[in-house]
Amino acid sequence: MIAQKKDYTEIHFKSKLRNYTKVLPKTTEIGINKELFSELVEFLANDLYSENQKLNFTNKLWLAISNPQKFDYVYKDFSLRTIKNWGVKIKFEDPNFEPNPYLEKWTNTGDEYLYFQWASIQILTHLNLMAYGEDGRDAKDAITNLKCLQGVSPPSSRINEYTYDYLTKVSSRIKNKGLVILIYNNHYDFTVCKIEDKEKVIGLFEKLHLEFIDL
Repeated sequence: MIAQKKDYTEIHFKSKLRNYTKVLPKTTEIGINKELFSELVEFLANDLYSENQKLNFTNKLWLAISNPQKFDYVYKDFSLRTIKNWGVKIKFEDPNFEPNPYLEKWTNTGDEYLYFQWASIQILTHLNLMAYGEDGRDAKDAITNLKCLQGVSPPSSRINEYTYDYLTKVSSRIKNKGLVILIYNNHYDFTVCKIEDKEKVIGLFEKLHLEFIDL
């Protein structure tokens, strides 16, 4: 995956924080290691990406988790691109010009699991290995971004259809491909994996205190 770098020379970065934390998130102390993310990438990416690409994804995920300050510095362009609407003017809101979004999030949360969950979902969504939809129509648009479902014709969605109901229809259609949809319980983030890998993927997310269920 090669993305053209954005020209930031005309952008005036501005953080809402006066100071960033200098404390690193605990990882090995609470049972979180790089292998967890390597396995997660492997199960979600499978043969959709090359081994070098999957290694690159794992390295980015792990650095974001273990050292958000270094991640924002080393992968500045990637870091900013994972933040939806970064630098974009939204009605009634000032644009987000935070130069260190992962360090800012870690500073504001101060909670390892809340930060790990946010960072993992941000990056996996950016890599088209996860998606998000607040209702059926959003989910219909979102699944076209999932790498493993590109080329799959999504079913139509009804007005006011719930995300879970719509994704249940999609999941029933992709079973013949050996795939299943997993959704973050009581949330709208979802992903797709092989049926045979379902329990392993759910178990990896559980280590991040993320409860995913199958549809």
